[in-house]
Amino acid sequence: MIPRRIELLLSTLLILFLFVPISLSQNDPAGEWHLLYIKIRDRLISKEEAQERLKTLEAILREVYSKTGKSEKDDRLCFPLKGYSFHSIGGKGGSGYQAQGYDFFDGNDHTGHPGHDLFIRDKNQDGLDDMTGKPVEVLSVSPGMVVSVNFDWKPSSPLRGGNYIWICEPIKSRYYYYAHLNEIFVRVGQMVSKGDRLGIVGRTGVKAYLRHSPTHLHFVAHQSMDGYPKPINPYIELLRGNQE
Repeated sequence: MIPRRIELLLSTLLILFLFVPISLSQNDPAGEWHLLYIKIRDRLISKEEAQERLKTLEAILREVYSKTGKSEKDDRLCFPLKGYSFHSIGGKGGSGYQAQGYDFFDGNDHTGHPGHDLFIRDKNQDGLDDMTGKPVEVLSVSPGMVVSVNFDWKPSSPLRGGNYIWICEPIKSRYYYYAHLNEIFVRVGQMVSKGDRLGIVGRTGVKAYLRHSPTHLHFVAHQSMDGYPKPINPYIELLRGNQE
């Protein structure tokens, strides 16, 4: 058994981690965004406080990115599944996008489906493409900075997105979310270019893990307005991104 003194110390450290305000600086804005997002995801911070911190962080991310980040002459989105096209997008004409009721600050408890599910050929649900017998790579739709990742999802976890990646594109004030991955190749703070390998499509996440769920990538785009990420429908952009 854990001694009572050590148990109290661990409890105190946990409380400090969860509730002591984050110190915002230019040293590691991506790392701070990651810690803030965990609090938002797990509903451990108020919407008002989270938005204020996010607004400050976005300004820092934009400044840091302007000095070291990459820009693209062609601002069309790259299709996020290597070897696939817009035909993999679920729903008729992109009807899978249902943003009603969604709020970024509701975290893991959000409602709605403010994104698109991009399905791969995987009838036996082994995570491999049925035609190639290989994993399907997830590509970055844009340049940006990795601001959060989750790579250790277990079936007992309540996280709906499973293993996921958040990428910030500071120039456009956008965030891109890639969920249900099996493997992740990037780290928080890493700069990426459009078309860079981010990970491998998988079946992680509460619902994606179930047998009745076809293997897919869940992709969401947000436009941030004064620190308030609002979902936008990237369907037309995904169609255009395929035409390269």
